[in-house]
Amino acid sequence: MPSSESVVADLTPASWTLSDDQQALRAAARQFSRERLEPLLAARPDSALWSETVTLAATLDLATMILPEQVGGMGIRRHDLALVVEQFAAGPLERAAELTLSSPALMTLREYDSLDRLPDRDIQHYFDGTASIALGIPDADASSVWILRQHPASPAMMVGMNDERPQLMLATLPAGQDVQGAVPVAVLGALSITRTPIRAGDVPLLVMPQGANHGGDPVRRWLVDTAIYLTALLSGAVQQGINFALAYSVTRQTFRKPIVTHQLVAARLADMLMSAHTIHLFLRSVAADDTQAQIAAVSQMARHVATEATDVARELVQLCGGHGYVEGLPPAARFQTAHWFAMLLMKVEAALCTFTTSA
Repeated sequence: MPSSESVVADLTPASWTLSDDQQALRAAARQFSRERLEPLLAARPDSALWSETVTLAATLDLATMILPEQVGGMGIRRHDLALVVEQFAAGPLERAAELTLSSPALMTLREYDSLDRLPDRDIQHYFDGTASIALGIPDADASSVWILRQHPASPAMMVGMNDERPQLMLATLPAGQDVQGAVPVAVLGALSITRTPIRAGDVPLLVMPQGANHGGDPVRRWLVDTAIYLTALLSGAVQQGINFALAYSVTRQTFRKPIVTHQLVAARLADMLMSAHTIHLFLRSVAADDTQAQIAAVSQMARHVATEATDVARELVQLCGGHGYVEGLPPAARFQTAHWFAMLLMKVEAALCTFTTSA
């Protein structure tokens, strides 16, 4: 059985030691994911079981974590939220995203004191399956947007152009194959990825003014929050994959001995473990900057994580050989979904380079 502890748990610098509160938040999310989400890598749940899982996920109080302290919330830092989201990715990425999809938009809106301007002001509804905020990632020319959404009618946080200047907005974009110019890209469980043109006549529900209050550039803040979120998902997926690989390589035998004793297998495991460690460190380093993170650092993180996570997904399938697909082992599920989230992360990186300037 895979270890319940993360492969990167004791590899961070001493100065990055987590506080008791941080460890408690991460431990609660880890236990939930191990019990309710990780088994889904091998078998889909029925609708009743998944509804129960969504209800239990809501009891982790992600809404309370995100709400500012002045209204009774925890005002959680981006770094700490990333550690929690990382734990959700112990299960299928699409399931983890379904439970946490609204979190980057809510963090950005909190930065600009705009949570009360949402169509549904009950933040808990964004974590209990009632509502969601889709991720809208713009193309370089802002003519279209890549949308990761759960509910067809959900609003999307996205970047639009106003007099050739980018602006952050919350808008309801039509869904479905009948939308002119919309291109379905992928279906990931209850989630879908589409590429939708931005129409001049679309009226946003909410527009964030440039340079609003102390938060700086809203477009930059949103893209950085999205990059941190997608990185956290991929980081958690890589960590779970390495945990599985270490356990699997001990139990599976070839030539009457565990495959981990073969030098080539051991070397590949070491490479994957190093990837998990560097991804986690990159995530914590960028997420710890609660101001306007350096664009160069975010771009480097996105490129590194997208590449390494995709490579690890492929390596895990090869480690299992044909057994990965024949026996329905977790690497098969990872291999079929990880590249979509890596693609979205690269789209965010391209948008950062296009719509923002380095600080």
